[in-house]
Amino acid sequence: MPPEQGRCTCLVAGPWCGEALRRYLKDNQLLLSGSRPLKKYSPIRTMLPVFPVRGAVDATAVRDTFLQICEGVVEVVETSCEAREKWEPPISFTVVGDVAIISLSEEIRGREKEVAEELLRNVRGIRAVYGKEVTEGEYRVQRLVHLAGEIIEVTEYREHGLVYHVPLGKVYINPRLSAEHYRIASQVAPGEVVLDMFAGIGGFSLLISALGRAELVVANDANPWAVSAMLDSIKLNKKKLKTPILVLNMDAKELPRVLRPVFTRIIMNLPHSSTEFLDTAHRLCSPQGCIIHVYVVARTREEALNLVPGSISATRVLDYAPRKFIYRVDVAAEGRGDE
Repeated sequence: MPPEQGRCTCLVAGPWCGEALRRYLKDNQLLLSGSRPLKKYSPIRTMLPVFPVRGAVDATAVRDTFLQICEGVVEVVETSCEAREKWEPPISFTVVGDVAIISLSEEIRGREKEVAEELLRNVRGIRAVYGKEVTEGEYRVQRLVHLAGEIIEVTEYREHGLVYHVPLGKVYINPRLSAEHYRIASQVAPGEVVLDMFAGIGGFSLLISALGRAELVVANDANPWAVSAMLDSIKLNKKKLKTPILVLNMDAKELPRVLRPVFTRIIMNLPHSSTEFLDTAHRLCSPQGCIIHVYVVARTREEALNLVPGSISATRVLDYAPRKFIYRVDVAAEGRGDE
């Protein structure tokens, strides 16, 4: 065996779960960077996604987690790896399906197309690169500019074994929320009735349904493009969804007109204005009480807690801007019904 080779532990995933597993490993710094499995010395004989993991990682525990998420192939394999030249991307980027999205910042002004072409050459699986100018409008969607590759209007994004229909530039999507989607979905207890108040394309709602513990999921969004995409995604995943999903296209403040106060868990993922809808959430809470997950933008945990009356905990979810973060603030609420 050549000296640059060595033994490594890899996780093998089903093709529908590869992107979710890769992102999970990368976000949690579990991926063994600068290394790749060698086909010549590997027992792997399929085209399935294969990811080398760090030596100290409990690969079996990760496998068990993703077996639940993906409901399919996830396996631990001992094989041979070789060092590979590490390519450093010139700028941070997000991959949504087969599209890479970069921020059009001062850092790359004047060389946007050059950077886009480099990403297109080096990032496996992407067919186009778009630049994000701003997040704007009532529905907080990204204004995108085509920079390189094919012109793609709709892509399919995969997360936790589910496929999402994504019309680019018309809906909000953030792949960095993948782990948060699973954290919340895994908290849902058998028999719960869940309201996803600002559901977008359904990242929380579809995964909660797929895990199958809730009795009903109501997914609402004011953006008609997001609602249409979510309905398409429900059709795409119909064999994997277990809990019924009722989809609404309304201003969230109008929900008490059509819904009864029966919800045991309410998700409010609208960080810039979620607190404006807290009274609505309390009115829809079950008489036995409910858990409300409120997402806010704050500098510190203490600031996040102070933004939400009745808060019991705050968890940092994402970096948002320099010294600003998105927090999930949890509230254990008492039901108020229609009073």
